[in-house]
Amino acid sequence: MEKIERLINLTAYLLESGRPVTFGRLCRTVYADVSSKGPALHRMFERDKDELREMGIEVRAETLEPEGETGYTIPRDEYYLPHLELSPAERVALTMVSRLFLGTGTPFSGPAHSALLKFAFDVEGGVDADAVPHVHWVGVPRDRRLLNAILDGLTGHKDLRFSYRSMGSSEPVQREVSPYGLFNRRGSWYLVGRCHLRREVRSFKLDRVTSPIEVNRKKPHKPDFEVPDSFDLRSETRWEWPGGTGGTARVRFEPRLAYGFSGGGARVEGSRRREDGSVDVTYVVEDPEEFVDWILEFGAGARILSPPGLVDLAVERIRGALEAVEGNA
Repeated sequence: MEKIERLINLTAYLLESGRPVTFGRLCRTVYADVSSKGPALHRMFERDKDELREMGIEVRAETLEPEGETGYTIPRDEYYLPHLELSPAERVALTMVSRLFLGTGTPFSGPAHSALLKFAFDVEGGVDADAVPHVHWVGVPRDRRLLNAILDGLTGHKDLRFSYRSMGSSEPVQREVSPYGLFNRRGSWYLVGRCHLRREVRSFKLDRVTSPIEVNRKKPHKPDFEVPDSFDLRSETRWEWPGGTGGTARVRFEPRLAYGFSGGGARVEGSRRREDGSVDVTYVVEDPEEFVDWILEFGAGARILSPPGLVDLAVERIRGALEAVEGNA
């Protein structure tokens, strides 16, 4: 049994027992499948208690009458957070702040993670999936200034304005969007809303926003729009790239990289070794931008052969990197 599984089992058992549990009983339940026995098992239990306490989970020891044995418990009122009555805007803000701390390596990442875990195991039966209906969190944002503006637009129902360079376009276009939601897909952030230019609901990748996002400040206390009742953010996160998930790409790897082509990026559909030792690999591509970024990590050792759209996207990525370098020179 892995240590993390053992700690989870110990925590769950002590929480659900309702009364102090002796070490002997824990040996027959939580530690029944552990190979260690006798004093070694007791030392393992002591280490497990210390680790739980370091994580902020208090394991309390009590003397049981009339046996005089020691019993262990995790007080529910100290483990679970009390029920909080928060407004929709407060829920969004709390979730935003917590997620910004997670994974950033700041001194607050640990407490934030612990707090979210305690929310997740709320005594009432878990997190309300609709508590923050228009924010779907997966990762950590690259540009928090953009997200701050989007948060203002989401909570105040105010229109946003920004310059956006769509996939395949060389020049950005001014967009005005009524923000309906925000989500993260495979490490990239997307704003979902009704585009006034296209007159339909669209997703905008934040990496392609080329200007600050401006929030409409006119009539600040009056919403510019209402999110339609039919809008479902989760369905918006399941869109497919043009061509669906069955789109394929062919990449040629130099001989020195002939064994590294299946390390990530996309699913390998087939490969063929050439006479010079290089390998042509066919991939099933779900996310073109993610795939191109992965291939470019190989430098000059990998070259996209088809389709032309991915070749153009790779050229665009390289050109953008060169322009950035020249601009900082």
